[in-house]
Amino acid sequence: MTRASWPAAPSPGRAAAPRPDHTRGPRPDRTTAPRPDRTTAPRPRRCVVIGAGVLGACVAARLAEAGAEVTLLEQAQPGHAATRWSFAWLNSNDKRPRAYHHLNHAGMRAWAELAASAGGGADMDGAAGPGSTAGMDGGAWYRPAGNVEWAMDAPGWERLAARVRRLAGWGYPARLIGADEAAELEPSLRLPRSVAEVAWFPDEGYLLTGPLISQLVKRAVRHGATLLTGQPGRVAGVAAGGGTVRTAAGQVIKADTVVCCAGRWVPELAALTGSACPVPLIPWAAPGAKAPGLVVRAGPVTPPGLARVVHAPDVYLRPHADGMVQLEAPDAAVDLHTPDAVLGRWAGELLRRARRVVNGLDRASVAGYQVCVRPMPADGRSIVGPLPGAGGLYVAVTHSGVTLAAHLAGLITAELIGGTAAAELAPYRPGRFLAGAGAASG
Repeated sequence: MTRASWPAAPSPGRAAAPRPDHTRGPRPDRTTAPRPDRTTAPRPRRCVVIGAGVLGACVAARLAEAGAEVTLLEQAQPGHAATRWSFAWLNSNDKRPRAYHHLNHAGMRAWAELAASAGGGADMDGAAGPGSTAGMDGGAWYRPAGNVEWAMDAPGWERLAARVRRLAGWGYPARLIGADEAAELEPSLRLPRSVAEVAWFPDEGYLLTGPLISQLVKRAVRHGATLLTGQPGRVAGVAAGGGTVRTAAGQVIKADTVVCCAGRWVPELAALTGSACPVPLIPWAAPGAKAPGLVVRAGPVTPPGLARVVHAPDVYLRPHADGMVQLEAPDAAVDLHTPDAVLGRWAGELLRRARRVVNGLDRASVAGYQVCVRPMPADGRSIVGPLPGAGGLYVAVTHSGVTLAAHLAGLITAELIGGTAAAELAPYRPGRFLAGAGAASG
């Protein structure tokens, strides 16, 4: 971090310049240029980042590394909400239009670069071996293990094959492989005999968000950021100009820019500024809302167990830390009002489905489950940029937060510190939701 230096002391053996005699003649003109022996430096940009999920933690770390004075606010603990329970699948598998696909593909590459520089990578098989201490906090958080997917009926197979062709045509690693090759790649698979081919996406993978968030926050603090959690980190007000944040503990924090990465809470926080520009998300609070999803953790897994991401028709699986697996299902219709007994039945059903898909789960039981609220922009595209009419408020909310966080953090930092708008983000500006705004391109 570059800081203004103190005026240099006279060199040894050299007399200091005599002080001016102000008793003679008129006082020197104080409007003249600064004395040549006094150094000046621009004041570091003051930034408040709201939300310490994967996106906010990435942004805070990048801004701090770029020399900004950063305060990171989190109302609970870093990574406690959607990030903690995210399926955390790194992919650009079915993300359209093409510009959004390329943005997500760049996000995948950004994680690979960060893992290489920060020690967060896994071994050649995409998973840390037994007893590994690679990466931070006792385990590698970056797992580029690949993803296997198949369909059970003709229409589903045709859609999957068409997607593979389209992605391959866009330069994205994707191909169809036979059942025997799939069994070699993922020996734990229990493929139905009717499945002759599967789709293989070798560059995809997942993140272990616990150790990742820990590392990102430590990295931000190491570069001078201040982390406030609990009541001191809970935002109670944002000034109309966007440059002042008031916390629930009564602290008033001045900032040149406030970056709001608070997931589902972004619209509420943006509204505090009085801006006429909405930040519309798919509803998540009411019964029947589509944004919440059920995430299940089960184990222990009998070794060697699952090594890669698997998308079976009725259940999605990936390895998790400590010999566990993480499960989701496309038809698990739950919301924040679903009774716990119903959630428990769904969790048991997902584990039963997973046992039919992979080996190693016969002795596993449900270890936990959570309804995770996914921040989903209403038009399906990320919302990133200065909020019109809100002064210094910059918003960043996306359903692809895990895949995009490292890349978006770099783009956001370049905009805020470098002052140049990122053309890559042009289709995702919040101004597209203003009344009368034309349809965004991309």
